[in-house]
Amino acid sequence: MNPFDDDTVRIIPFGGCGEFGMNLTGYLFRGKLFVVDCGVMFPDPSKLGVEAIYPKIDTWFEQLGGVHAYLITHGHEDHIGALPYVLERWPAPLYATPWTASLIEAKFQRRKISGKFPITRVSPGDRTNFKGVAIDWIPVNHSIPMASALLMKFGKNTVFHTGDFRIDFDPQYEAPMDLERIRQIGEGGVDLLIADSTNSERPGMGPSELSVVEPLGNLMADATGAIIITTFASNYWRVKTVANLCAKFGKKLLILGGGFEQAIRIADELGFDPLPAGIRAPEDQVGLGNIPRDRLVILASGSQGEWRSAMSRLSAGEHRSFKVAPGDTVVFSSRMIPGNEKSVLWLMNNFRREGASIVTSREAPGIHVSGHAYRGEIKTLIELLRPRNYIPMHGTYSHLDANESIIAELGLENTASMLIENGDMVDLSPEGCIKAGTIKVETLFVDSDSYASMTKEVLRERLRIGEGGCAFVSGVFDIDGKRWLRSPDILLQGIEFRPEEGHSGPVAKDVWIDEACMYVSEAVTRLAEQQQACSPEDLEEEARLTLRRLLFGSLNRKPSVFARIHCLG
Repeated sequence: MNPFDDDTVRIIPFGGCGEFGMNLTGYLFRGKLFVVDCGVMFPDPSKLGVEAIYPKIDTWFEQLGGVHAYLITHGHEDHIGALPYVLERWPAPLYATPWTASLIEAKFQRRKISGKFPITRVSPGDRTNFKGVAIDWIPVNHSIPMASALLMKFGKNTVFHTGDFRIDFDPQYEAPMDLERIRQIGEGGVDLLIADSTNSERPGMGPSELSVVEPLGNLMADATGAIIITTFASNYWRVKTVANLCAKFGKKLLILGGGFEQAIRIADELGFDPLPAGIRAPEDQVGLGNIPRDRLVILASGSQGEWRSAMSRLSAGEHRSFKVAPGDTVVFSSRMIPGNEKSVLWLMNNFRREGASIVTSREAPGIHVSGHAYRGEIKTLIELLRPRNYIPMHGTYSHLDANESIIAELGLENTASMLIENGDMVDLSPEGCIKAGTIKVETLFVDSDSYASMTKEVLRERLRIGEGGCAFVSGVFDIDGKRWLRSPDILLQGIEFRPEEGHSGPVAKDVWIDEACMYVSEAVTRLAEQQQACSPEDLEEEARLTLRRLLFGSLNRKPSVFARIHCLG
């Protein structure tokens, strides 16, 4: 990285700029690195055995001297999910609002690292001071409690980093974003605004969270069977709405999903208004038929068809507490995240097979609203702050591009905009805002079972094995005697053969293995005889390449091949 002076703050998006998820942005000022958010991206189904993906930052954090502080805007996984992995290598003080801190602590407990990384809780509206740096936590509306934008003052430079936000003029449970405070910040001067791009392609102003109450209430009022409602487990506001509607319509609420239970527990701990008394149905009583189906509402997690989630088990008829029946209604009070279409449609087909009706925002507009600002809300924020410089963040390239075009649309001649992606470095100084170069940011992949971090090369090998299978050859060879003490054995995994010469299935495979063992045996022996100084590694490589060539000749593909020859002499 090229150097810069003490009056400059260098901004580097390591993730979340050019894709959805994996939000992690570094602010380097006078030798101290402040990290805003530390999230993961969830993998597509092709990435076998991968729990999550996060930026590979070790090389760059080492150059930057480690992390001075982590500043977390809110508690969604794409903003906190990478903390257990990154903090292990780069520990530093962690700052978050109480709801976000509770989610992080619960995550640390599940990973058995609780207490290892202390968290400082800051209230919305607080200021956190560091030497030469001040952070104001600006409350914003989002689909999770206690989300904050960050007003960051690095010496003479002022940056407003929105995080995920929306402008809800009539939120049901949380105070609306203080637009007068935003206007005052703008009057004080904002050198750079970095803003959420998630809904930058959607015109106008997004509907309020309050607007979901009537359509969900109509569904409850008209129900002749049980209602199964799914939404994002982090959206506590939606949980409150469903619970309050149950109380209004005399329904009992069965909650299925650890994420919902965690949100309710955190709300109780933080003194939020509790769910209405007496509405919750005991899970062990529902299946006994003590509650009429038309008086039962099930709130189930797994709106994206996550494997073994409550929705997944309900749709397959495998949940111990409740069975879907004809006449029931399944309500998706959520959006279908791109990439999850197959799993969500799988859910819907399963429910329809059981005779249930499916209701999405297509059939009942208004049963879900987004927690991200529409284009009109982004315009409002820009007009109030009047920044000297503007950078879109949080979204794919198309979303970033749509967001940047707002500046030209508003005709703000005194605001310079810049389109950047992960790894682009931006230097902000009193003289202006410039692109200072680009670094390469790769990714790491979290193994689903061990939670170990894998490189792209390890994942590529895993995928290669998954697609083509693998083969193992082993044996014991006497180097001095140039002979096999135990003839080579071959084990094939995930590999089959076409029927040939009257053989099929296991027979064809056994015949092929016998012939392959002979070829490998001869090849290794021949190499040992031809070379005076033949190492065990040479013999193993000869066995591996011979088997690989034989497999390619038979299958016209290249499975992963491994050799382990124990050599004596």
